[in-house]
Amino acid sequence: MNLNLLRVFAAVVEHRSFSRAAETLDISQPAASKAVRELEAQLGTVLLDRQGRSFRVNEPGQRLYDYGRSIFALEREARDAVAAYAMLARGQVTVGASTTIATYWLPPCLVAFHRQHPDIELRLISANTQHITELLLDCRIDVALVEGGPVADPRFDIRPWRSEEMIIVAPRQAGSPGLADVIPSALADLVWIVRERGSGSREATDELLAKLGLAPPRTIEVGSNEAIVQTVAAGLGLGLVPQVCARDQLTLGRVRQLRPGADSFQRQLYRMRLPHRPVSPAALAFEAVISAGH
Repeated sequence: MNLNLLRVFAAVVEHRSFSRAAETLDISQPAASKAVRELEAQLGTVLLDRQGRSFRVNEPGQRLYDYGRSIFALEREARDAVAAYAMLARGQVTVGASTTIATYWLPPCLVAFHRQHPDIELRLISANTQHITELLLDCRIDVALVEGGPVADPRFDIRPWRSEEMIIVAPRQAGSPGLADVIPSALADLVWIVRERGSGSREATDELLAKLGLAPPRTIEVGSNEAIVQTVAAGLGLGLVPQVCARDQLTLGRVRQLRPGADSFQRQLYRMRLPHRPVSPAALAFEAVISAGH
């Protein structure tokens, strides 16, 4: 397969336009159209269903586009890896992390890495655990850090990174103590503020409720742990969040911590890789920083 033709085809699909793809690649629109037709001829199949001046990517075309993205991602990695061998004087690393990790645990690591390698371009993508795994599979990130249970997928190499304490927060009631010991059954009929499905924090909440023997309660779904804490602080419901997310509101006395049992609730944070994907020196350098416990 001619990779130059594949590159033109991928650009056409990505931009949904022959003319915009041609402009991006600095070629003419007829040249872009010719390249796609040549690729179709080489492969013996139609990749785009054309309708006048518009087109729709058919199933073979979508499969080829998906493979093309992976191929060109590996091409960029190979280029960056070679450049990075010069004492990490050039290159880039894209880190994907679950929202809580990106917000609370990674900032000191970003600072430490930048100080050690100021010429490496550093980018952080924050999303829920499910989205981070998808980005890793799509070769769009170099380092993946997620929360929650290990992803049951043999395509990943998953290793523990660090643990964090999860706590239940409740509205601060007048005259109530800062900490409260409660029996689990007292929580059964209360509203719970929860994260969306696919989030490690939602997984942790479901695990805790099962551990306490509680039937699924009434829930309000929000998009971040900070939103959980703020909703609880406003006077509604309970929420399970990492302790680090609630520490400011606990200190200000806007929420209180509930303890249904003597044991603390810990969850593991993980580092993920694709086992057969080469790891660039810049990514290895970043992993060394996060392993150092910054």
